[in-house]
Amino acid sequence: MPPPGSPADNPRRTLAALGLAPRKRLGQNFLHDGNVVRKIVALARAYPPPFLEIGPGLGALTGPLAESGVPVLAVEVDRGLSAHLAEQFAGTSVEILEADFLGISGPEWLRRFPRGGTVVGNLPYSISSPVVLRLIELRGLFPRAVLMLQREMAERLLASPGGKEYGILSVYLSVLAEARREFAVARGCFHPAPEVDSAVVTVRFFGSFPDPLVESLRVVVRAAFAHRRKTLRNAPVPFLPGGAGEWCGLLEAAGIDPSRRAETVPPASYLGLARRFARM
Repeated sequence: MPPPGSPADNPRRTLAALGLAPRKRLGQNFLHDGNVVRKIVALARAYPPPFLEIGPGLGALTGPLAESGVPVLAVEVDRGLSAHLAEQFAGTSVEILEADFLGISGPEWLRRFPRGGTVVGNLPYSISSPVVLRLIELRGLFPRAVLMLQREMAERLLASPGGKEYGILSVYLSVLAEARREFAVARGCFHPAPEVDSAVVTVRFFGSFPDPLVESLRVVVRAAFAHRRKTLRNAPVPFLPGGAGEWCGLLEAAGIDPSRRAETVPPASYLGLARRFARM
């Protein structure tokens, strides 16, 4: 673990020394609050290693995660930061992989984590949704995650039916996992400070959903939310030979009134709809 006063403690100074600057395109906001670091690491270490860290930045979480020789694979897309981290953690239990997390295949993850692992990540808003969707696909390998997200994204993930935040990701996580908001993180804990606050969310995926059922859930939920302002009977359903009539029949069989809007339907009802669709 890097000692106090390590590069992650003063991102502005460290970046200047490295000749680097935060890249807005990558949504880089570097965590520097030690108390937040300790709380995130405590949540992560309540789950078994090894750890997969997405977007380590300057390594604020990386070193504490790797205490006592715990294995950490840190995936960083920024070449300059990757080179810095590789030098900083040389000879430790940390491996730095310069890559885009979203571009790494399932077989490659299985090769690197044959017994699975726990995900930790400070996710920029622009990639939060794709990363969560990818983690759903990889839930068998990575059944646990500790994610720091912008507050708006955290609210979307944990939203209940009836509000504007409730959507596709809310349904997926409610059905497939236990997701909890753990604590808020003020914008001043980062350099540069983002325009909004953040929140840390833990996700524990259930192991009882086979891939075909999850795919069916994906199909019906995406259709339902395709036109949020319209009723469910107007959803686009090119995947059904019988079109709207067959879709309305499925909805009614699942106990869902086709005249409702997608945001009013609870996750359990979507799961019931997915089960009926999967049996077709």
